Amino acid sequence: YMLMMLMLMILTGTKPATGFYTYDDNYSEENYEYNEEVEVEEEANFLPVFESSPTVYRVRRGNTARLECAVDNLGPMILSWRRLINNSSAYIATGSIVMVRDKRFSVLTSTTSSMLLITLMTPKDTGEYVCEVSSTPPVHIKHWLKMKAPPSVAILGKPSSGQFTIQSGEELGLVCRGEGEPAPVLAWRREGQPLPDGESSVAADQIIYSSVGRGHAGTYTCTGDNGAGRVATDSVQVTVKYAPVISVDHSYIHHHNNISLELVCSVEAFPLASVQWSRTMEQEKINMDRARVGLRGQGKHVLILDNPMKSDLGSYQCTANNTEGRVGATISVSESVQVPTGREGVDEEATTTEDTILAAGKTVDTASDTPAVKHIDGGDHKLLKHILHKMNKFERVNSDMVKAMKESNRYLYQILRNQNILLERNSTNILL
Repeated sequence: YMLMMLMLMILTGTKPATGFYTYDDNYSEENYEYNEEVEVEEEANFLPVFESSPTVYRVRRGNTARLECAVDNLGPMILSWRRLINNSSAYIATGSIVMVRDKRFSVLTSTTSSMLLITLMTPKDTGEYVCEVSSTPPVHIKHWLKMKAPPSVAILGKPSSGQFTIQSGEELGLVCRGEGEPAPVLAWRREGQPLPDGESSVAADQIIYSSVGRGHAGTYTCTGDNGAGRVATDSVQVTVKYAPVISVDHSYIHHHNNISLELVCSVEAFPLASVQWSRTMEQEKINMDRARVGLRGQGKHVLILDNPMKSDLGSYQCTANNTEGRVGATISVSESVQVPTGREGVDEEATTTEDTILAAGKTVDTASDTPAVKHIDGGDHKLLKHILHKMNKFERVNSDMVKAMKESNRYLYQILRNQNILLERNSTNILL
């Protein structure tokens, strides 16, 4: 039947119906043309270009994370989101369709972009997220989602007492570890004073001093800041054990009826040192009837000699001792002006003519390597005489001032008395 219909159509000249195709028996592959360049050009018109860049997103716990993906020349292609977990990945959304059951996930799409939203951010949401274009082959960019965390710092190896104790000359190393998101910037400082090298602070996670001395003692603080609002701190107190360091001095004190000589022995040491005063000659002893021993402030030991006499001449030894060593310093007290025979002290009226003036010099006897002693010259007695002379002169001036004030007061009283008399007279005249 079909053969008959075909013959009929040929004989009648009828064209074939739409939807059917005729082929020439002489057709060959050479007559077929395929323009590959045109097809490649049409595909190139839709090559996607990412306008977004790989980004690290840091979001506080409980807030909403917004991951952006913008593409230029997207064309008919769509954007998808997937999450990388270990070596595998799982799709979250394709186009505007969310493919996970977690209702905290959603997407906002446009013709050129897609934004992945994660509400009520939790630690389990952190990780790597990929925005992918449905091109051939697919192209993508990667984002990282992290949870903001306040900084925390800890000094490694810190004793429970919060105190490092080391020997003088040893190495000191302080190491600080910081945590937080983002990672905090760490720095060291010393409370109440600069660091041993003179800097107020140093940006580093550790500080090392190869050989410490007493100048390295103090409270060291590690700080961590990541811009989360507060700065984390951790502190440790560093104490250095060292032998006593002594500095000696002396001074004269003028009293109403006498003069006292004070011998001062300032001691720095850790642990604290015990201090003793003695005479360097075995047969000589300190006369405690006129001598007093005291402590002024921390480490300032004082030996006071009231009304110094010839028997007080000689050398005095200040000895400081602790577990790290023993140090001694000597102060020599000598007579600089001849003392009259039989005189037993100094009275105020004779201080300008026949003073018993004692000069003090200092030497050191130490069992450690770090003595510190100041030296004085032999002219202190001249200074003392000058001071006494000035004080007497001041007393005379003061007495003259008192007399002048008394005379002035008498004159003022007379003026006021005369003024009152005149007022009384005027009042009487007005009444009359």
